[in-house]
This record gives sequence, structure tokens and C-alpha cells, in this order.
Amino acid sequence: MNIKIAALLLLALCAQPAWSQATSTAAPAAEPAALSTRLALRGLWVEHVFWVRNYAMANQAGNKAQADIAAKQVVSNATTIANSLAPLYGQPAADQLFKLLGGHWGAVKHYSDATVAKDKAGQQAAVNELSANAKAIAAFLSKANPYLPEQTLITLLSAHGGHHIAQIDQLAKADYAGEAQTWQMMREHMLVLADALAGALVKQFPDKF
Repeated sequence: MNIKIAALLLLALCAQPAWSQATSTAAPAAEPAALSTRLALRGLWVEHVFWVRNYAMANQAGNKAQADIAAKQVVSNATTIANSLAPLYGQPAADQLFKLLGGHWGAVKHYSDATVAKDKAGQQAAVNELSANAKAIAAFLSKANPYLPEQTLITLLSAHGGHHIAQIDQLAKADYAGEAQTWQMMREHMLVLADALAGALVKQFPDKF
């Protein structure tokens, strides 16, 4: 594996909280470089839902200070996810992915804000944004990597967006038992998405793993 790629991805993994790394230890055996990439991406995508959840909870509770910190962490995480691909696809591609991930976060934030404000029109607009963004990310990734079918990505990303919406709705209704179930599904879904991305990278760049 390219030294720069390994260093970046392993640095991202080491930066994850202990609970995130513990979740990944059950991964099946694989070549060391491929496994480290897989675990790193798992950690990064689980961190995404962790901080978005923190924002949604703080926003619903009216805790602006906590919500602001969570929002900054979401953006920082998106930057790391995008830049982790720069050694393989170049910085311009990483920058484009960051913009797309920013669009995803913007739509989720819009939905959370509209839910707190009880703005039904705003909620629907946010749902439309999420749907369009999922298609844009799928198109971008499938074009970059032939082992990432566009329709499969649309399905995965649409389900991910649906989890965000369900979670925000449940928090608004104080359905904490339901939200706990959604949170578990979100985390597990992130592992599926991360594994799909990692597997496609290994197939496309076998000489680097």
C-alpha cells in the first residue's frame, strides 16, 4: 500500500474514539493494508452519524453551544473522509467529494432545524435536498470507481438519509426507544457503506494494497 495512503487512513483510524475501534474488531481477516483501510473508513463513517446525532439531540433540546460544536465536528469529519481519498484520486476529486458531503450535511441540518421550528414545508424541502444529494454522490463515486454501481450507491445513501430523518422525527416526539433502535441500524448501515467503499478501492487499486 502507498505509504501516504496508509499513513492517512491509519491516522484517521487512530483518531476515532475507543468505542468506534472496538466495533471494528470483529472484521474478518484480510491483508493488513486492506484491513486497515476498511477499519479506518468504518471509523470515519460511524463518526459521521455520531456527530450528526449529537447535533440533532442538542438542536431539539435547544442547546445551541452543544449543537455548534457538533456541527463543527460533522464538517471536520467530512473533511477527513474526503481527504482520505486524495492520495488515490487527487485533491480536486477530494474537494468535490467534500462539497457533496457538505450538501448531505446541509440537508440533514435543514431537516433538523425545520423540525424544531415545526416547518413542514422546510422539512419537505430538506427531504428533496437529501434525495438529490444522494444521487449526486452516487454518480460521483460510481464514475470514479467502476466497482461502485451507481444504483447500489443510491440505495445505500437513500437508506442512510432515511435513518437521519427517522432519528430526527423520533427525537422530536421524545420516542427515545425508537430512536435507540434507529441509532443501532444507522451504525450497522455505516459499516456496510464503509465496507463497500473499502472493497471497491482494493479492487480498483490492487497494486496499492
